[in-house]
Amino acid sequence: MFRVFNEYLKYIQLTVTPTIECAFNHYLADCKGLKQYCVTIHYNRFVVDIKLEDFGLEQAQKHFEDMAKEIGYPYSQMFVRFNEGSIIRYRYASCSEDKVGFYCDVVYS
Repeated sequence: MFRVFNEYLKYIQLTVTPTIECAFNHYLADCKGLKQYCVTIHYNRFVVDIKLEDFGLEQAQKHFEDMAKEIGYPYSQMFVRFNEGSIIRYRYASCSEDKVGFYCDVVYS
């Protein structure tokens, strides 16, 4: 699946616009059930680190799906989830019809 995700990324012009960064921060600021969160930029991608009050796969999945609906472009979205013990990591990308979009790692703990 990771190869498919990398192929998807080849066709997107990745950007880290302040608009998307603000969208992440505004969405996360209003979320209940979070201990803390941090949005940073590393090498042309966003890294979203989220600590849940009640950590679990169901909580992380629900939160991620809601966030992707709110922040992602409606034209195209793709993600891969990795369960890494006490961490759940999503690699997520989304783009508009003109193939301009963003890539981010969303890490739940």
